Amino acid sequence: MADRLPNQFVVFLSYHWRDHAHVEALAKRLREQNLTVFLDRWYLTPGQSWPKALETTLANCRAVAVCIGQGEMGPWQQREQYLALERQVAAERQGQTFPVIPVLLPGAEPPLGFLSQNTWVDFRARVDDPVLLHTLVQAIHGQPPGPDAQESVRETLSTICPYRGLLYFREEDAPFFFGREAAITQLVSAVQQHHLVAVVGASGSGKSSVVRAGLVPKLRKSRDCVWEIVTIVPTDRPIHALAAALMLFLEPDMTETDRLIETNKLAEALLSQTIKLREVVDRVLAKQPGTDRLLLIADQWEELFT
Repeated sequence: MADRLPNQFVVFLSYHWRDHAHVEALAKRLREQNLTVFLDRWYLTPGQSWPKALETTLANCRAVAVCIGQGEMGPWQQREQYLALERQVAAERQGQTFPVIPVLLPGAEPPLGFLSQNTWVDFRARVDDPVLLHTLVQAIHGQPPGPDAQESVRETLSTICPYRGLLYFREEDAPFFFGREAAITQLVSAVQQHHLVAVVGASGSGKSSVVRAGLVPKLRKSRDCVWEIVTIVPTDRPIHALAAALMLFLEPDMTETDRLIETNKLAEALLSQTIKLREVVDRVLAKQPGTDRLLLIADQWEELFT
């Protein structure tokens, strides 16, 4: 399978697994436009080294569409976005183009970092809009979208406020997160030197934003160490939340039902200490060749005590 991936696809669809239904429908419409579309579940065989296949495919396609649905971008989608943007920068340095296109799905809250992109394709109101589909096809080919699409882009941008208010800044909002450079630098240094780091501050002081939009992007861009990053919110079942987050890395191609079953098994094994957390972390890193360290972020840690 992996031998057939390079140079085969025009566009790579990057998405969160929860948006699969919308993205698969979009992929089918793009295929009807005579585009060769890479959708992971269509081509990746269970049991194979699919992370490597994903990276190889992304490195050889002609464009990437980053599909953004309701909620935050997933960890694998973040990785794909960084790879795509790095390739875009490299292409521009060589006088070439490599389209990286934000595609907004129903319920999406656009990441602020994508505001620098020239072309949005906003399917939030209607996922089967033929005009928007044409705009996306044009963007994939690196062609101007036309005046109607430009007006759509302006309308989309006019609905977006770069200020998050009481909401925390997400990793994808990093380009619009300012004013905490000193704290971020200290935090990066602390994480590199210590196994446990606590970020302490008053409620609403921006702890989550500093970690998610400050620390995490810095670590992902590090050339000295390749980090895998797992984020959990403890809730009233912290071990289960931990198991659920780790399962996304251990078995990312599972169905939702199977993942729920295996998550419960892993949580029970961690609680009974049948399996040590270090063993799970080692397995996560082993599944990602070249990854050196894993950062586990427990946001809203105070939930453990309330």
